[in-house]
Amino acid sequence: MSTDVVQVWLADARVPQTALPAMFTLLDDEERRRHASIVHPIDRRRFVVAHAVTRRIAGAALDAPPQSLSWAYNPNGKPSLAGAHTGVEVNLSHSGDLIMVAVSPHRPVGVDLQRVVPTLDCAAMARRFYPPAEAAEIAAGGGHERFAELWARKESLVKAAGARLTRGLATPVAGPAPVVVEHDGPFRIEDLDAPEGFRAAVALAGDAPFTVTRHGC
Repeated sequence: MSTDVVQVWLADARVPQTALPAMFTLLDDEERRRHASIVHPIDRRRFVVAHAVTRRIAGAALDAPPQSLSWAYNPNGKPSLAGAHTGVEVNLSHSGDLIMVAVSPHRPVGVDLQRVVPTLDCAAMARRFYPPAEAAEIAAGGGHERFAELWARKESLVKAAGARLTRGLATPVAGPAPVVVEHDGPFRIEDLDAPEGFRAAVALAGDAPFTVTRHGC
């Protein structure tokens, strides 16, 4: 895997019920604790699939059993591989029944998948969270698609930086992709192709160009 190639997988959480027990065995104690705290059965299923898929992808990249991987969390809650099996950067996003996982061999990575929500008051949300120029663009007719596109860029940036979401939302990310922004250092953000009704983006630390290789699973 080249230093400047990011691998991105898109998966569907609607797996057969019979597949869930094997997926659940891949989770660690912390993931199982979080799973137990989820009330809605659909959300519980999505959680199991998302984290099992992430473990399988990361395990394949490291040539390690998925269940052997462990994670550490920074003060803002960003997970990263820890313990004996490190060597790649991994990030997970899920929205509805879709799961997106990004793997970078060296550079910290963040990926985000956002559903376009037609009923959302995106102008009000943009006024609350986005810089004035971006809020004005949304209010002037940028629409729900543009709102979701910018949100995906911002979340991918926040996740790559391991930072707080509120600060990331206030960071300007508009402009033709790729965009390079400062967030305690430079980060490069690319838009990703996403299924209809979704927007997605991936961010890497540093301003150097990178390419994206897509996979389905």
